[in-house]
Amino acid sequence: MGFSEAVMAQTHHKARNFPLILVATAVLSMQMPILIATSALAGSYLAPHPAMATVPLALQMFGNFLFAAPISLFMGRYGRKSGILLGVGLSIVGALLCVYALVFDLFSVLLAGHVLLGIAAAAYSFMRFAASDSASPKWKPMAISLSMSMGLLSAFVGPSLVGVVKDVGGVIPFVGSYLALAGIAVVGALPVFGLQLPSAASTGKSAGLLTSLRVLRRPVVWGATACGGLSFGFMTMQMSPTPLAMEFCGFSILQSSDVIRWHLVAMFGPSFVTGFIINRVGATAVMVLGLLMLAGAGVVGALSVELWAFYVALVLLGIGWNFGFIGASSRLVEVVSVGDAPMAQGANDAVVALVSAVCALSTGILFSTVGWAWLSLVALPLLLGLALWLVVESFLGRRSGLVVQ
Repeated sequence: MGFSEAVMAQTHHKARNFPLILVATAVLSMQMPILIATSALAGSYLAPHPAMATVPLALQMFGNFLFAAPISLFMGRYGRKSGILLGVGLSIVGALLCVYALVFDLFSVLLAGHVLLGIAAAAYSFMRFAASDSASPKWKPMAISLSMSMGLLSAFVGPSLVGVVKDVGGVIPFVGSYLALAGIAVVGALPVFGLQLPSAASTGKSAGLLTSLRVLRRPVVWGATACGGLSFGFMTMQMSPTPLAMEFCGFSILQSSDVIRWHLVAMFGPSFVTGFIINRVGATAVMVLGLLMLAGAGVVGALSVELWAFYVALVLLGIGWNFGFIGASSRLVEVVSVGDAPMAQGANDAVVALVSAVCALSTGILFSTVGWAWLSLVALPLLLGLALWLVVESFLGRRSGLVVQ
């Protein structure tokens, strides 16, 4: 095959890969709403003590954190297709283990199943980088943004599936939900089989482990990683107790559900245009804007507990997360070479998972001790401090004329 034919073949594969990645992302991301709706209830059903009801979800997050970097390195060596299919396989096994646990009343097996589901979620999180790999440099932010927009579909379809399958297990609750997780994994794997994504090792651009570790020392890499982690962590911290705060303020479940619904729309809806905005003003500017919106969400939440304030705070929280997380992912792609990408992306997602897990576990403590208002403000210094640091770093980078690759 000549050079021109090789280029045409690569272009053809990229054109075919992107829609397949979008379909796979849309399907596989439907698992997360089901897990959010089911995990604590299933834990409460099997746990020997009520205080252990959220242990399955915590171990799921821990599995995500612990295996994010190894899975990214695995993808760097064997390709994203192999890594995503590995996640699919672990998801199926984990879901079936949870079914087994429910049938035979085994809490420890439920925990093992959720650890595997957490590892699978770590593999799925790299779908946004697979979308980036399928685009030209100019369109990489748009590719990441559009892949994240598929979460909007999952946010509406996933919870509906819970209602459809909840009675499948008969007298044993939640069996249908976990069977649905396995079925979603099978369907989501179908478009993945059609992907043609080379690994960094196969292209000769893979860096050695010790060489790749150097990328983690670069301030620009940690700036993007900190933005992604803080965006995800604060979003989790303020979103999770919102229904409790609204109930305490006298609002109904229907009202709190509607606030969460619009929060999800704000999280994923802007993804259709976030990539274009990044191309226009730059990833750093979008990251800073996202952090400021998250800070604004905290301030609004602290100033008022009227219904309008909950709507405004949660919408700002969703858009801020979208800009902060997608901006950070795009910035990471900009400044890291192909050979160093597995290490940098793995470290990034590990930090995001760790911060999210810590925030999820601390939210209940903060809400019960300091209350909704102070919980909303607890991350304000970090958000504003990081935004200022990113502005200064960007200014100094332009002054020095450095091109980071």
